[in-house]
Amino acid sequence: MLKAVLFDMDGLMFDTESLATRALIEMAKKQDYQMSVEETHLVLGYKPEAIYSFYEEYFKDRGVDGRKLVDDHYEFLEDILFTSGPDKMPYLEDLLIYLKNNNYKIAVASSSDLHHINNNLEKTGVKKYIDIVASGEEVENGKPAPDVFLLAAKRLGMDPKDCLVLEDSLFGMEAAYKAGAKAIMIPDSVGPDEYTKTIAYRILDNLGQVIDLLEENDEKTELR
Repeated sequence: MLKAVLFDMDGLMFDTESLATRALIEMAKKQDYQMSVEETHLVLGYKPEAIYSFYEEYFKDRGVDGRKLVDDHYEFLEDILFTSGPDKMPYLEDLLIYLKNNNYKIAVASSSDLHHINNNLEKTGVKKYIDIVASGEEVENGKPAPDVFLLAAKRLGMDPKDCLVLEDSLFGMEAAYKAGAKAIMIPDSVGPDEYTKTIAYRILDNLGQVIDLLEENDEKTELR
């Protein structure tokens, strides 16, 4: 029986992935490197420490200081996120209100650190809808490991099989599947690959369609 919805954050709740792409490309230019959009997508869903490790290794023979690149991109992002805040993705608040009105538990389960999660929730005014938060910094293994979703379900007092996960990334979808939850992908920067299509409960275009899907099913019964 579906009782809870676990939200990824970046690219799913808030339009932060396009900001991160812009930040990486602009900061790479400062090191005389023309970074492609595809190269910025290589770390989608990674925990921050994994982003550092990946780009340090990736750029070691390309004349780019990977750690500085990531540091500079975070500084660029924070200038925006900690002042005006991110833009909400379409239908986010509509979905949150619907879930609250229908007595679903709501969690944010993100690879980002708690500081950034809480800032984004507060700046956008949606923190009041969220029951609990689980961060990648609180678990040993980042996505595609299921750890952050398992932690979120535990904090809600829920069995993962009674949770619906909303994700935009390939690693996030794999993590949700491994956790034993139903996983819906709402692609942002990168669409589903063949493996993701086999594990996804649904692939939707936007968060508003989640409301439509839930309304098609009997209240509090398992999605079919």
